[in-house]
Amino acid sequence: GIGKTRLTEEAQLWVAQQGYASAYARSYAAEGALSYSPVVDWLRSEAIRPTLGQLDTVWLNEIARLLPELLTEHPQLSPPKSITDGWQRRQFFEALARAMTISAQPLWLVIDDLQWCDRETLEWLHFLIRFNAQQPLLLLGTYRSEEVNQQHALQKLLLALHSDERISEIHL
Repeated sequence: GIGKTRLTEEAQLWVAQQGYASAYARSYAAEGALSYSPVVDWLRSEAIRPTLGQLDTVWLNEIARLLPELLTEHPQLSPPKSITDGWQRRQFFEALARAMTISAQPLWLVIDDLQWCDRETLEWLHFLIRFNAQQPLLLLGTYRSEEVNQQHALQKLLLALHSDERISEIHL
C-alpha cells in the first residue's frame, strides 16, 4: 500500500506517549457483513472497557447487544430485545456514543480500512461525530479512495461530514 496504516500506527504511538487514551479498530473485506465489528473492538479496548461500568443500566443494556458478556458481569441487566422501531435504534446509537464519551479525558479513535466497513457502523459513526460537540474526541479513519465509488456507503458519510465541516482529509 501507500503507508496509511503505518502512518496511523505512528500517530497512535505519539498519542499514547502524550498520555491520551486511544482505541484502534480495523475493517476487513471478509468481515464487511459483520455489523459493528470495529465498534466491538473499541468497546473491548483498554481505553474504553474499564469505563463502561460508569454508565447507567439503560445504556449498558443497549451495549450488551454487542458485548453479551456484560449480562454476566452485571446481573441486573436484562437481555436486549430486538430493535423494531427508530427510537430503539436511536437509543442503541446513543448508548454506544455514551460509551465512547463517558470519560472527560480526550479520546483518539482509529478505524483503518473504512472502505470495508459495514453500513451500520458508518451510520453510527456519523451519529457519534454529531453526538457531543464539547467532548474531546478525535476520530481518524483511513480508506482506499480507489475502492469507494459513488454508491458506497462511505461516500454518503464523507459528503455529510464535508457539509457539516466536521472532516479534514489528507490524501496520500
